[in-house]
Amino acid sequence: MGFRRVSIMKLATVALVVVVTPVLTSCDALSSTQNTFNPSGDVAQTQLNLFIMVLIPAIIILIGVFLAIGYIMVRYRRREGDPIPPQIHGNNRLEIGWTIAPTILLLAIAVPTVAAIFDLGGDFEEDDLRVKVVAFQWDWRFEYLDPEYADEDGNPLATQDLYIPIDRYVGADLEALDVIHSFWIPKLAGKQDVMPSRDNTLRFNATEPGVFQGQCAEFCGISHSFMRFTTTALEPAQFDECLAAIAENGEDPVPEVCVP
Repeated sequence: MGFRRVSIMKLATVALVVVVTPVLTSCDALSSTQNTFNPSGDVAQTQLNLFIMVLIPAIIILIGVFLAIGYIMVRYRRREGDPIPPQIHGNNRLEIGWTIAPTILLLAIAVPTVAAIFDLGGDFEEDDLRVKVVAFQWDWRFEYLDPEYADEDGNPLATQDLYIPIDRYVGADLEALDVIHSFWIPKLAGKQDVMPSRDNTLRFNATEPGVFQGQCAEFCGISHSFMRFTTTALEPAQFDECLAAIAENGEDPVPEVCVP
């Protein structure tokens, strides 16, 4: 009896640690500038919706399985003097049921997932802000390809951090100069690889002003951790003023008009 009580206490302690640890480590999640559960763009919101759509049934199934296992362990545990139970091959009804049920669930999940993939993977549109994102060991460069932001010689304006207008999609052409990198702004969009000799693109937007942290999400060398950048989302008029100020005076220091 004593051994059984100790075992139950150990199991309860482990279960408590498993439940409490993620709760405590996520207490400050909503205020994090890299929190994917608090999106600030339509693309990030769509990705979060898909994640939640899959997460909820997964949690329900997980709880159901653990409850069933717990019930079976208690209800059918071996007691002193019990004979060896009859050996059976299986239960055809159960096996058919737990084959059909996941199939239906996967089909229900597949429809909105495929629709979102086609939606998020669409081509750039005419009014998108075109930006060339250049990754290299160990930094980023952002070139604004729209002619209105070019200098007198037609060269695109280039910045070390990204500036975008709110409520307007950004069409980003991703280019790597050396090794594989990964472009990631957690609150605005998912990761996209930036690869040498391969053209990748990413389309995203911001729905509210703010400063959002981005980084390289692919280990790319000894100074990988320094490949961080900020994405500043501004009102459209303020965005134009910001780029004009950077073109005239540079980013060091950042012009006041570029602060949301």
